[in-house]
Amino acid sequence: MRKKGQVSVEFLIVLALLFGLLLFSLAVFAERNSGYIYSRERHEAGLLASGLARTINSIHLAGSGAETRVLLGKKGIDFNAAVLGNAVVVEWRDNYVDAALLTGDVTAGPLELGGFANVRNVNGSVVIENP
Repeated sequence: MRKKGQVSVEFLIVLALLFGLLLFSLAVFAERNSGYIYSRERHEAGLLASGLARTINSIHLAGSGAETRVLLGKKGIDFNAAVLGNAVVVEWRDNYVDAALLTGDVTAGPLELGGFANVRNVNGSVVIENP
């Protein structure tokens, strides 16, 4: 009888150790995954900010009458984009990324991400409008 009881206790100890190892592995994986998600969001926000800034700068340099359309990011991503002074600022959660502009003379209404926006130069002032 003692032999069977000892085997059961040893089995439970090994099972508890394996379960502890599984929990530790899941915790490490979750931490790495959240770091990856933050990096991906930061990269996508940076692409959005630099793309919009590049378009605004190109239209400004092209002069009065220049016009184009730009895609404002992807749908489903919770970014807020705005033109503040001489920078395009993209915010998400408690973070932000910005990109420099050559001009501060930019008029932009609320930018709806996930769609196109018209960007044009009207007498030296860059105007951004959602269609």
